[in-house]
Amino acid sequence: MIRKVLQLVGMSCRHQHLSHPFAANTATSYRSADWESISEPSGHYVVCLDCGKRFTYDWSSMRIVQ
Repeated sequence: MIRKVLQLVGMSCRHQHLSHPFAANTATSYRSADWESISEPSGHYVVCLDCGKRFTYDWSSMRIVQ
């Protein structure tokens, strides 16, 4: 329970459960859109399934860009 509360606050997530790489598309912003537009420089990203943080992913080296 304490670990979940700390993850919600953003203090203790180790980002061990990551999604598969997604290809980033440039989304046009609409007035009613509640999400942020995706425009990663490398064109791919992965998402932590525990806290939702997004990381840029380098497809050629198959690694997260630091």
